[in-house]
Amino acid sequence: MVADERKAMSGSAAVELEKDFTALLSANAGGPPVEGAFAALGGWDRLAREASDLTDSPVLPPLVHLVAHEAANSGSRTDSYPAALRRVSAAVTSTTSPAILTDSLEALLTSGPALNEVGAGLAKALEDAVQEFLDVPDPDSRAALRTASALEARTRLALCGIGSPFALLALLERFDAPVPKPLGTAVVRAVGVAVDHWPHAASLASVVRLVAGIDPPAGQPRPGADPEGVASDAAWVLAGIELVSALRAADLPLMLNNLEASARYLQVAWDTYEREDASILLTVVEVLCALLAESSPRLHVAALSAPRLEPHALADLAERIRRLNVTSIGLNHWYGDPKRAALLAWTQLADDLGRLREEFQRDSFYKAEVVVDDLLQIYLGSRSAAVVSHKEDIDGLLRLVQPVIESGFARTAGLLCNLEDHTHALEQEAATAAGDREREVTEKLAAAQAVLRGAKAQALAGAGPGKGHSGTATESLPQPLNQLVLPGSAAAIELAEKVSPETLAELAKAVSDKTIGRHSLNLIEAEVYSGIRTCLETSPDYIGGPKDAVDDVLRLIIQFVSSRTNAQSDLYPYLFDPKAVEGHIHKDLLDYLKSSSLGAIVEFEVQHVGGGRIDLRLKFSGFSICIEMKVDSMKQPLSDKQAYLKQAVTYQTTDIRIGFLVSLRHKAFDPTGAPPHLSALIGHTAFDVPGDAVPRHIVTVGVPGSRTRPSDMK
Repeated sequence: MVADERKAMSGSAAVELEKDFTALLSANAGGPPVEGAFAALGGWDRLAREASDLTDSPVLPPLVHLVAHEAANSGSRTDSYPAALRRVSAAVTSTTSPAILTDSLEALLTSGPALNEVGAGLAKALEDAVQEFLDVPDPDSRAALRTASALEARTRLALCGIGSPFALLALLERFDAPVPKPLGTAVVRAVGVAVDHWPHAASLASVVRLVAGIDPPAGQPRPGADPEGVASDAAWVLAGIELVSALRAADLPLMLNNLEASARYLQVAWDTYEREDASILLTVVEVLCALLAESSPRLHVAALSAPRLEPHALADLAERIRRLNVTSIGLNHWYGDPKRAALLAWTQLADDLGRLREEFQRDSFYKAEVVVDDLLQIYLGSRSAAVVSHKEDIDGLLRLVQPVIESGFARTAGLLCNLEDHTHALEQEAATAAGDREREVTEKLAAAQAVLRGAKAQALAGAGPGKGHSGTATESLPQPLNQLVLPGSAAAIELAEKVSPETLAELAKAVSDKTIGRHSLNLIEAEVYSGIRTCLETSPDYIGGPKDAVDDVLRLIIQFVSSRTNAQSDLYPYLFDPKAVEGHIHKDLLDYLKSSSLGAIVEFEVQHVGGGRIDLRLKFSGFSICIEMKVDSMKQPLSDKQAYLKQAVTYQTTDIRIGFLVSLRHKAFDPTGAPPHLSALIGHTAFDVPGDAVPRHIVTVGVPGSRTRPSDMK
């Protein structure tokens, strides 16, 4: 009797809560609740008492969005905050409405503070929802839709690091027969994500084959099962599983086997389901298979025998890639917006195919390195996800999660072809150099050739790291050369004995810089790039050729900051040195730009520009872009440093009114903690000059200095 009375009272309270929130929504029809609506509703205290009873209410999704918004305001929280979030989460996972579940989960999954509080419990509740579907012999279509949303959300939580990934894999393994299309699609895509991020999950390919009806079912097909409805996605995901296995392969024969298996699935996706993305990727994979077949055992061939590798065939493929509508690539997924990164990577491949067609005498192994690296960048770009960082109590802070490809030939292919390009450039310079420069270049060339020989031999053999007599890895080359010639190998020991540490360090930096400048932007870098470009749109000079040039420099600068922020102290020690001066970052950025596609037009300390001397200038046809360099020990933002800004805009007096200010910042950020997010390091400011009607634009770039190694943080 008492329990019934409590239930009635609770139901009555829920009705009142729904009524009050509906009134608040009506007060601002078509828009979000007005300011102060959360407090007027009763705040955290009321939700802690009544929110769990809104399970199937149509106001639950907008309420969850309001809760996620308020959760970001830590100052307004009360003692009831944790309980309120748990009640809201319980209402979401208990709903029987697929639409309410989907909309409400989206708000929770994009709220870092909310996930920090209820993430683990939410993951377990979603697992239970999927298990419930699997345990019921005849679930209806609504249950299938609800389970699809739950499984997708559970997969996204796993990418955020919430909930056991092993529990997710075990859950996926239970799908042993066809299911209704929405759920089948969710299963197939979840398996694709799992294999991307947990290499040991590759065996789940069998689940995709069972759900798509390719293999006979091991269990009982569910009512409404539609294996044909998921077959197209299944073919794409199975091709992707084989492709990522190829990218992880340690040696070329194993890579070739996986690529051939991927090609078979892509052929089905094209022949049966007419997927244009599959057709183009199939051709790329076939090109790569032909290159790998030519690469062993013969490293040098005067002419390539495979029809796919003839110049006209490569030109046709490049043109098809350029016409490709990138929004049609892959799956209609929740991956945020990976399309820009994927488009840039596909464009890079098209450019490289054109270059390889012209450099027809370069050996097949080199061509394979280039195409493998492009394929890796395409895969990483199109399969990356921006997930909310639940460990930070800041709403909307995203971090990038990429497929895990920690080792294998693909991980070093880009480095290897860049080492080859650098060696080739040294060979050309050595042929014309004279005097002291000739001796210097000859020494560098000998070192590059020696490292290249060791790296090629290791790539062909698929060798792992060697061991010293003590049983542990011994001699190691500087990063990233140690990825090409592994620590402890005979080649590493020989190189360490015969080549000076200074020469190896210089070679390592040259290869690293060339690699960074070649790759496309990742999701987070692309967001920064897009934001700065939007700010520059107000400049009348940001059109035509100058716009393209500024975009190129901006992309390189973003990648420079990203690489330096991620790098360890052994590669760029000045970033960890409190005594580092302007000359350190000046030389670093100069060398980096010199190694890029714009290297031929980079000028150092040019006199008589704006009445002074500019640190770096990139001289394009008809205009220039100037970069002012600084080092400072201030805490104020660069956009407030009037003296710096005045100097930077002075160099624009007779040129386009867009430039860059780059500063090594010793005290602007906490040197004992993690560096700031990339989005906080690169900004934009418009600067008014008296007498000018048009503002001048400066992209401000702060590079954290005086840093502490993570292992030394306290």
